[in-house]
Amino acid sequence: MTVAAPDSTLSAIRLKIRRLTASPSEQSLSTDIIDQAINTFYQQDFPYAIKLDQMRDTYTFYTQPNVNRYPLNINFNQGIRAPVYFEGIKGFYFKDRDQFYNMWPRWPTINQQPVSTITPQQYSYTISTTPFLPLEVTIGGTDNSNNAISISDDGNGNLLYRNPNPIVPNPTEPTVYPGMVNKNLSNLVLSGTPATNYRTYPGDNISSIIGTVNYVTGAISFDLSLVNITPLTGSQITTWVSQYTVGRPYTLLFWNNYFDIRPVPDNIYKVEVETYLTPVQFLETSDNPIINQWWQYISYGAAMEIIRERQDFDGVEGLREGFMRQEALVLERQGVEEIGQRNTTIFASSQQQQGFNQGFGWPY
Repeated sequence: MTVAAPDSTLSAIRLKIRRLTASPSEQSLSTDIIDQAINTFYQQDFPYAIKLDQMRDTYTFYTQPNVNRYPLNINFNQGIRAPVYFEGIKGFYFKDRDQFYNMWPRWPTINQQPVSTITPQQYSYTISTTPFLPLEVTIGGTDNSNNAISISDDGNGNLLYRNPNPIVPNPTEPTVYPGMVNKNLSNLVLSGTPATNYRTYPGDNISSIIGTVNYVTGAISFDLSLVNITPLTGSQITTWVSQYTVGRPYTLLFWNNYFDIRPVPDNIYKVEVETYLTPVQFLETSDNPIINQWWQYISYGAAMEIIRERQDFDGVEGLREGFMRQEALVLERQGVEEIGQRNTTIFASSQQQQGFNQGFGWPY
């Protein structure tokens, strides 16, 4: 008689979840709900809670000349960490904007254009201090009502007119307070003023595309008539940009799901960083997790979420022992693989028998 081999497929995970949740039939728990719970735990809860070598990988992208910012798909790549390599040579990796910009300051340069008396709303000129950084273009002036003109770029070559929202109190502050008409200040009621909330804020600008900017050639063009704004006669339009010098990059900042590289590349370079990947969801009933041994851990995790949705918290606690036991087994493999690996410190060498406490008979 043939003995059944261990089964770690999606079918086995479904069956175990039915047993753990006491839901043997499709009426008590549909397969669609089970699959949703499995993929949610496998793709989101599991990899974000436990970082394993089996989910580590190298994220590689290639630079383009005069392009300093590169987006990252953060749903596929859970997390980025050092080291970073540029064409195989180790570079500097930053997560702190303050440290990065201390090393690479964004020094602004100014350019001023007089307001034309013939076409005061339309502008087309070229900045000589090129190339300059995206997201650092600021154009300002004064309109014929003595209000500020605010224009900036979106990082993709578009110029946006920033129209500040008016500050509107909520509740509305009355223009005439009770008691003010007869000047009886003892009856004055300042309704709503001790704690006034505002529906809009000066920073919540209404943005409208009015032109374009070329960060390499310095060509700038915009039309204020698109937003019904006319600059004040006799005033000037001021443009601020942050110039850079291209070169071979060796510094990377990862912030707000973007890689920012310095020096700004002058050519195509391969950039490599370490990442933790998100596992691919189960698609077929014959699919297995990355490591077959994970199947029971996934079963317990998904089953606990299903029971939690039923508000059966005693049932959740009843499965916790099995869940923690399977989690310990998952982590044990990771622990075995790290035995004998020294933590990186200033005293540790990358070569055998070198560094502090090495070469005198001490194994670690």
